[in-house]
Amino acid sequence: MNALRFASAPIAEKGTLVRRTMLASAVAAVTAAALVFGTVAPAHADTDSVSYPAPAYQRGELTGDAKVDRDDLTVLMTAVGRKAGDPGWDAVAAADADQDGAITVTDVAALSKQFVYDDDPFELQETDVVAIQKAMTAGTLTSQELTAQYLRRIAAYDRTAGLDPRDPDAALESIIATNPTAMAEAAALDAERAATGPRSILHGIPVIAKDNINLAGLATTAGCACLADNVTSTDAEAISRLKAMGAIVIAKANLSEFAMSTVVSNSSYGNTKNAYGFDLPPGGSSGGTGASVSANLGAVGLGTDTGGSVRVPSSYNALVGIRPTVGLVSREGVLPLDEYRDTIGPMTRTVSDAALTLDALAEAAPGEHAIAPEAFRKPASYASSLDPNALQGVRVGYLVDRGPTDAQTGDFQLVAAARADLEAAGATVVDIASFDPVGGGRMEDIHGSKTFTHGVDVYLDTYYRPGYTFADLAQKVADAEAAGHPLSSWPAEVVREFASTTTEQREAAYGPFRAGQKAVQERIDQLMRENDLDALIYPSTGAPDLLSGFNNLISAASGYPAISVPMGATDVDLPEGTILGIHRGLEFLGAPYAEDRLIGFAYAYEQQTHHRQAPSLFPDLPTEP
Repeated sequence: MNALRFASAPIAEKGTLVRRTMLASAVAAVTAAALVFGTVAPAHADTDSVSYPAPAYQRGELTGDAKVDRDDLTVLMTAVGRKAGDPGWDAVAAADADQDGAITVTDVAALSKQFVYDDDPFELQETDVVAIQKAMTAGTLTSQELTAQYLRRIAAYDRTAGLDPRDPDAALESIIATNPTAMAEAAALDAERAATGPRSILHGIPVIAKDNINLAGLATTAGCACLADNVTSTDAEAISRLKAMGAIVIAKANLSEFAMSTVVSNSSYGNTKNAYGFDLPPGGSSGGTGASVSANLGAVGLGTDTGGSVRVPSSYNALVGIRPTVGLVSREGVLPLDEYRDTIGPMTRTVSDAALTLDALAEAAPGEHAIAPEAFRKPASYASSLDPNALQGVRVGYLVDRGPTDAQTGDFQLVAAARADLEAAGATVVDIASFDPVGGGRMEDIHGSKTFTHGVDVYLDTYYRPGYTFADLAQKVADAEAAGHPLSSWPAEVVREFASTTTEQREAAYGPFRAGQKAVQERIDQLMRENDLDALIYPSTGAPDLLSGFNNLISAASGYPAISVPMGATDVDLPEGTILGIHRGLEFLGAPYAEDRLIGFAYAYEQQTHHRQAPSLFPDLPTEP
């Protein structure tokens, strides 16, 4: 009966039921449970924990609810003493952790470690979604406490000069606005958790979203002060999906204005810096998301990627960035740049967090302009691919002409080390001498669809003001500039040029755009087929003033998925100092809707290397009095 009382105990009572108590209760209960395992039915508790479907966390799952929790421990405790061949063995064999053919206290203790539960003191720096949920399940952390900590860090660090001695007058400038309802949302989610349990593993998780993605009640500016009054009444579909899982958008992130640059993130709201050094390239256009998540100002981030805007800032800020297959994630409610290439993607400190975020974002069916809709598939969970052995037996093709030469010493060494790490993890690395699109063109010559003007027209008419056009917005910018009160970081004539593409020009551009897209797709397919490859690999970024031959365009031009994962940093050619050098990402690219496989490869590489390190410029804040 002790086992039954334990099963129904409130797991989240702060300070009363901790893991040590759980294990002590288990040990105390197993003797009695072993005597009655054949007759005692476990009492299944209400939902008070969440599922983390990574394979390592599913070992020993016994009750069929896809998570290891108190119910599974109750079942196992009643089976202590059961041996292989005994009646009921098959029902508990999965939890025989030491594989000795018997259920013992050792197996009970091993299963308890699978819980999404941890009563140790919570540490915010470099935390992840699972660690946050462990603390919330144990009652040592609430969403209100976590949200307050992140908002305090934003206030202390984002607009504060003097953090970087190498650029003492600069500030990070990664956040445009914080959400004034964030604390109230966190309080409501804490109350809901106490009453009915968490909605998902993202319950209470603070998110930072790029400010070209609609968040109801807050302006969506795309980095232009000309849209400071663009307060939408609805969330973008991607935001709605995150909120449905219990996530909280605590801030809108800075970006290169209108998402027009992958190198920098300059806007009316400041020039975002790299989290590892304000004199280093931050990447764009999702630079604000990249810098803020890297600086531990939020748990996870959302960016958008048209030509590399998720993966470039992820590379430079030592983050994991996923560009999904075009059509996997809804683009509704996003101020667009290219309707055929745009996609939202997660930007996180770990592959696990990226997978869990994509679980929430991915649609049940592809959206418009989707790539290869006939090939659409979505696994039950992308997190189920988080296998440290996922590279065993895998063949990856390294694009030699997209990587550094031995003259680029630091980058060359990073790539050489990455290749060795992949091979150590069980992969075969195949050299691919050249990546030229089918038809003899160059990646650098492939252009977009010229849908920017039209896409912004549709967005403004839908969300800003009926009948309002991009040309109207450009005139607003011009009038403000003439009055001496500029609203854009771009000159008015440049904004006017952005808004000037005619319907005829857009329609004429579609044919060449589609031909280029098809040529890149065919080249990827050909290389994968002829070399029996599971993925292509290359550096996400190159030298700070270049983008390694526009590597980011391979995924963007094809619409195929790619994931960038930290490859390390080099401080070659940088002055000696305490600030780390330029970070690089290793990018994995695969077939349409192969995100689950790419996530597995990236996770295995991440677990082999652990290159991610916290930026030194943003330490823990002193405890408030």
